[in-house]
Amino acid sequence: MTTESRSPRTWIGPLFQASPAAFLRAAIWSFVVLLVSTTLADPDLWGHLRFGLDLLETGALHTSDPYSFTADRPWVNHEWLAELLMGIAYTWLGPLGLGLLKAGTVTVVAIVLFKAAREANAQPFARDLFVAVAVFVSYSRTQVVRPQLFSVAIFCVMLHLLRTSDRGSRTALWGVPICFAVWANMHGGWIVGLAVLAVWMAGDLVRSWSTARFATLAAIGLLSIAATLVNPYGVGLWQFIATTVRPERPDITDWLPLLALPRSVLVIEAILPAIALAAAFRRTADGQSRAWRGVQLRDAAVLGLLLAATLRVGRVDAFLQCAIAMLLASPIVALLNAIDVNMRATFRRPSFAVGVLTAAFAAYTGVMAFANLRVIRVEGRWIPDRSAAMLLRDARPGARVLTWFDWGEYALWQLSPAGIRVSMDGRRETVYSARVTSDHRRFYAGQPDMIDYPDRIGADHVWLPSHLPMIEPLMRNGWTKVLDTGKSIVLARRGPPIAVRSEPDGVDRLFPWP
Repeated sequence: MTTESRSPRTWIGPLFQASPAAFLRAAIWSFVVLLVSTTLADPDLWGHLRFGLDLLETGALHTSDPYSFTADRPWVNHEWLAELLMGIAYTWLGPLGLGLLKAGTVTVVAIVLFKAAREANAQPFARDLFVAVAVFVSYSRTQVVRPQLFSVAIFCVMLHLLRTSDRGSRTALWGVPICFAVWANMHGGWIVGLAVLAVWMAGDLVRSWSTARFATLAAIGLLSIAATLVNPYGVGLWQFIATTVRPERPDITDWLPLLALPRSVLVIEAILPAIALAAAFRRTADGQSRAWRGVQLRDAAVLGLLLAATLRVGRVDAFLQCAIAMLLASPIVALLNAIDVNMRATFRRPSFAVGVLTAAFAAYTGVMAFANLRVIRVEGRWIPDRSAAMLLRDARPGARVLTWFDWGEYALWQLSPAGIRVSMDGRRETVYSARVTSDHRRFYAGQPDMIDYPDRIGADHVWLPSHLPMIEPLMRNGWTKVLDTGKSIVLARRGPPIAVRSEPDGVDRLFPWP
């Protein structure tokens, strides 16, 4: 009896057989994984993490602000739960924990989109492309670790529950109040969620009125409103939202109208709406009508509400993008399925070489994704002056520092251990009145009547970017330059200069830096 030897290729080959179509699907998922695993620091990240760590340490929320000397209103920390999750993630795994927290939250969004595609009978390539595009166009609000990240995920879960109830589930709607109970403690975006829920319910009743349906929706609506009161401030959270949340915030890019955002952002924002329009005007399978005729007026009303909100405040864009993907999933998937059929017909033949390339591509993606998750990079024009913060902390313990808005939460992270308090940071209405915020904005702009503002608020030092117009007037008014790093300047009424220590070139800026 003889044993026939087999070459490695005869048994390894089938394991690595893959078609070009499979490689394209792998490329799509590689893009999504690398995108989601890459995290940049947000100007407010240091503050969110600081507050979360405080909550872990003390087990209680601050009722007054210990970080600012100009705070003039009770601190309503409406994002405490999001910050607590950040604190837990960072305590366990450092920056990797924050990266995993962000990736996990975006994964929730992807799973909901995956379910929407599957319910619309998406073919594999069409499904993957659908999820990838939706994740990409909504990534402007999920690329950093901040509370609005959780807001987008909860919004998607809420839409999924509403769509599931449409498909005959009698229990899905009862999960909506649970969403709002969590959401009200995570991020202020729940107010947009309530508006969407109200429009959806009104449209649903117009579509198919019944007394039983009205009773169910009324109960869900009332429970959802009541759920937002399950927070440390009770009805005070509603009072806070009513008195502080407004669309006019010209000094914050996120709050600009959609069309005022950079062109590169607008191009990305237009991708999914363009696909949706192409899908809506495509003829249905029977060739008798356009696909848009199958879109319910209720869903169109929700999209109209979100479009109007996004045109007014650009940061609502992720809600609009996710709603387009989920409420128009059927026509969009039908269009992508046609692409799927043509693509598989063209790239259907598997081969060993493509299989090896696909496996290598997947391995590279895994290695790079893990490397990305371990770091949070500090990039952008807003980057604070690290060296100035370190020198201030060492040389001026206990000082009161008038700070630049974008650097405020980095400053309170770095300076608070030395007892140094700041004058302004990204929390805005949660601790500062509109007057304090406006006074800082006018001071930064160099308004002549604000030259004595540091004296009015009792600041010991002024720490500002070197380019601001107020620096020269302050120096003519008796303030002395005690530190100049080339990027920022520290002024003081009295005290010796702070010695500048050089930093090595080429140091990566990685959160928390240092």
